[in-house]
Amino acid sequence: MQPILLSLMLILANQPESEKEKSTPNAEDAALRASIAKSAREFAGRCEFTAGATTNAKLVLHPEPILRWSNPTAGKVFGEVFVWTDNGRPAVVGSWYRWISPDWGRTFEVCSLSDGRLSGRINDAGFWNSEKPGLILKPLSDVDAPARTAALRLQQMRQLAGDFVANLADTRSTDEGVKRQLRLLPRPVFRYLPPNAESTYLDGGLFAFVEGTDPEAFLVLEATKANNDTHWQYGLVRMNSDALRITFRDELIWTVPKIDNPMNLSQEPYALFVSESVLKAPVDGNQKDTPAKAKQP
Repeated sequence: MQPILLSLMLILANQPESEKEKSTPNAEDAALRASIAKSAREFAGRCEFTAGATTNAKLVLHPEPILRWSNPTAGKVFGEVFVWTDNGRPAVVGSWYRWISPDWGRTFEVCSLSDGRLSGRINDAGFWNSEKPGLILKPLSDVDAPARTAALRLQQMRQLAGDFVANLADTRSTDEGVKRQLRLLPRPVFRYLPPNAESTYLDGGLFAFVEGTDPEAFLVLEATKANNDTHWQYGLVRMNSDALRITFRDELIWTVPKIDNPMNLSQEPYALFVSESVLKAPVDGNQKDTPAKAKQP
């Protein structure tokens, strides 16, 4: 063995573990994730959402992302999911993500969890104004009433969520779509804030159906109260432009068709925004949009 090669091997063998990690793909991905997380948080902080046709009540950004995701099936892409609440109840869910390979740039994906009007602004400019209901809550029949304690209600929610099955018709490779059964994350990605005197809910949780860890649909489970009666209700929303089909205890309860072009649908409850004028903090008045491709996980 040549002296130079032997010396090199000895140096590598004695290299601190922290230095070795810096050169590994996992360490590079970790640094990339951290950078994307920072950008996503900064972007979410600049977003302002309001609810209602007349009151324009300002929604409250939950201080931490509710989910950090990747989707190896679609490519090398990392994202962060945030939620904005209206009196403790989730009203808007938004996902900011960055495509690395393929290099499709940045995207902001937004969905209404409200039954009324929502508006979104960033950098004092409106980009979203959805008047259609994003979420319609329906009662769950043949299930136990909400339990008395928060811990038991969480257990109930997890059991109920497990009875929902979501399938996505993935059209990335074929126009007809490849059926993919999505994975339910076992715990809610967001738990309703404790109710106050004005709340109409007792408890609630937001569950995610994912590919990889990428949310493709959300399930809302809510324990609602009216007078002395409490019961469970549910609602479903899409987080993907492909067709979705969801069953509860083998009964089909919800379907949505494919959206051919979900980009910049500023008046729809679900939309993807790829415009640089939305995604990037303005540097000057001459900023131009750059093309980007929509997410197709």
